[in-house]
Amino acid sequence: MDYEEAARKLIVYSQGLAKGSLGTARSLAVGESPVLQYLSDNQEEFNPSTLADKLGYTRPRMTRILDALVEKGYVSRRNDDQDRRKVLVRVTEEGIEHAKRQGDGSVAAVASQLQALGGENAAELVSVLEKAYSITYDRENVISGEPKSKRKKQRS
Repeated sequence: MDYEEAARKLIVYSQGLAKGSLGTARSLAVGESPVLQYLSDNQEEFNPSTLADKLGYTRPRMTRILDALVEKGYVSRRNDDQDRRKVLVRVTEEGIEHAKRQGDGSVAAVASQLQALGGENAAELVSVLEKAYSITYDRENVISGEPKSKRKKQRS
């Protein structure tokens, strides 16, 4: 197998899928949607650096994403009561509602594409992407669509 050619195709195809089904159709810039979804799923306060590490973004990129989400009213920032030098971010009610509305539409769009692949191919694609995500980030799947509390209960 030519892994470099496969890598080129993966990059092109994954960017196309993200833009077509998940990106600008969600009325958020690329990168904003996963951050908003994660904050909405977990509904707790996060330090932006910790959030960047969890989601695999650079800290400057996370700052730009959070600036945009704050400007749209989907995320709020505040200084930590214990250490005023630290900043904490949290999703707003408006952000939760937006993530729900947009998430439902994106899930439907991607589900339609997966259905066109057929059950076996769709299952194989998801399995391979989960493995690639795990190798890349060495983390649990944070984009499950379930709040963190539900994921913990299911593992128990």
